[in-house]
Amino acid sequence: MKAPSAADLSTFLSVATHLNFSRAAVELGLTPSALSHSVRTLENRLGVRLFNRTTRTLSLTEAGVRF
Repeated sequence: MKAPSAADLSTFLSVATHLNFSRAAVELGLTPSALSHSVRTLENRLGVRLFNRTTRTLSLTEAGVRF
């Protein structure tokens, strides 16, 4: 497993703080789609889900809280 980069950590922290891809994307200057893809890539690299996603809510998983 490759260690997360500073960009990965910044992305995760922004999404975890806002619990909203759109708001985090504005903060980071990205599109919500690109941000979602980055989070998905990070989750795949780590081998765990960091966020629970539904059509209306975004929340941290227990692994996300620990990360």
